[in-house]
Amino acid sequence: IMHYRITKVNHEPGKRDDIIDYLKIKNEEINSIEGLQSVKMMAISETESIAISKYKNEQQLTLAKKKFKEIMGGMMSFMTAPPEVHNCDECWLMKN
Repeated sequence: IMHYRITKVNHEPGKRDDIIDYLKIKNEEINSIEGLQSVKMMAISETESIAISKYKNEQQLTLAKKKFKEIMGGMMSFMTAPPEVHNCDECWLMKN
């Protein structure tokens, strides 16, 4: 069973590129998180983005919490509200 962290971020219009630039700067740090397999960020609207982080197991997701908070802390200047964070388990998968 895969484990995910889903993070919804509300930000100022036009700040998504700044968030992406920040994440690129943190790329090595993000890649060093044990068990983190991928992160996808999607645009919901001009002022909302959602990121889905995929982990090998629940323990690694839990252990990454401190590093996740540090990285998110560096993005607070782009946000208009605290991020909404949900940890969840995969319960169904459709694959071609």
